[in-house]
Order: sequence, then structure tokens, then C-alpha cells
Amino acid sequence: MKLITLLMVLLFSCQAYADAGGCVVYKAKYVLKNGQSITGLLPLYGYEDYAYLDETTHTNKYCNDKAFQQLINTAFYVHQHKLTFDIYTALHLVRYGKSAIQADNPNPYRCVFTDSSAVTILNLDSIRYTVFLSAETAGWDHPDVGIMLVDSKTSRMMQENDVFNHCGLYHEPVLVQPGSDYYYEFDGYTVLNYNKNISLSELKAEMERISLKIYAPELKYANSKDKNRERIFHQERKQVIAPIMQQLQQKGIILIGVAPVC
Repeated sequence: MKLITLLMVLLFSCQAYADAGGCVVYKAKYVLKNGQSITGLLPLYGYEDYAYLDETTHTNKYCNDKAFQQLINTAFYVHQHKLTFDIYTALHLVRYGKSAIQADNPNPYRCVFTDSSAVTILNLDSIRYTVFLSAETAGWDHPDVGIMLVDSKTSRMMQENDVFNHCGLYHEPVLVQPGSDYYYEFDGYTVLNYNKNISLSELKAEMERISLKIYAPELKYANSKDKNRERIFHQERKQVIAPIMQQLQQKGIILIGVAPVC
């Protein structure tokens, strides 16, 4: 969520997402001090050199055991002042069927998802050493679209099927207050439909129907002056959106958050 000026609102329609750096997905084996080991994927974003690979060699200076272990300490402890980080045993790209490639939107968002059970939280202090395995540039549209965590049933469905059609769900920016030059910009969603019995027009009608419910907590947040509005917003949003997303998933419709970056 952001406050944007009228000029930025006008620019938004022409260039919705600004460059927010690169992203490299590192695969490594983590050998822990308790004798256990785990292999996982670690996406690292940003403008730092570790977020890019050489276009010719498809590597960087962190693509070896020692340098990679130094990297995770620098990226998390030094830069973010944290000891824990997430790794993923698997990441899956959303596949679009021919029916989902629309004339007015030939390049839909490249989205990534994983089973929520595929996430492991590691502590830097628990790692004895790392074994670097591989690195590749992220195949999804980061940071606009984050990694979506779904239950195992939904993950299997998304892995085994192509998106049948898709659309977007957005809310027009609103003035922060009357007479202000600043606008409040709402979060958006890309809507993926795997159900062949739901046409594109029906999908859009369904999103129109739930739009007011989806954005009610954020509208309240945008207009609130309460000092606890951030906490209240997250509580109300979870209470409102989670049930809606579960109902949609039962129909084969997946909502993925899209966060504009300015």
C-alpha cells in the first residue's frame, strides 16, 4: 500500500511497475550442526550483485561453497539484522493454456507457487556449512508477484493443470483526504481460473461481485486516522479475504496478490 501523487496516478496507467532489481534462485545443501541436512531453494532479490547472474556464464562470484555461505550471512545477518530465513524444497511456475492467452493481454503475469509444507525456516547459527549446487534467474515476475503458498491439494491441482482463463482485480486509487494531492493506491490481484466451466465473462462477473468485500478492509484503512489502523487492517483483512479465497479455490479460482513497486 502506498500514497501516490496525481502525477504518479497518471504514470501508473502507462508503466505500472518500476524496475526493482534482479532475483536469483540459489539451490544449496545445508548441513546442520545437529547432523541433519536439507537441500532447498533460496530466492534473493534486490540491486546487489548477488541478485544477478552473468549473461554469458550464468553464474556469479557466489556460485561456490565458501562464497555462498558468506553470502547468506551477509544478506540476512548483516543487511537485515536477522538470523532466520526461508528455503523452499520446490517452486512451481504457473502454466497458462492456449485459452488463457488473450489478445488484450498476451503476456500474463508469470506466477510461482509452492505447497506450504515445502517451506523450511533455517537459523544461521544452526548451519555447520553449505554446499552450493546451482543458481538461476527467477522465472517469475518479481517483485510484483511473490511466492504463493497453497495447501497440498491446491498445489497438486495447479501443477497438473493449465490456467484456463484469467483476469485482474483492482481498485481505483482514492484521495487521502479532500483537497489533497496524494492518492492511496490499493493492492491488486491476478485471478487465475483453472475451471473450464467458468468463462472469462463469468470470471470477471464473479470478481465484480466480490470486489467490495475484498477491498472493504483496505478502504477502511485508507480512511482511518486510528493509531492502531495497521494492526486492525491486517486482522480484518485476514478475517475477510481468507474465507473468500478458500471459497474461490473450491471452484478452481486462485487469487494471487500483485504489489506495484514505485
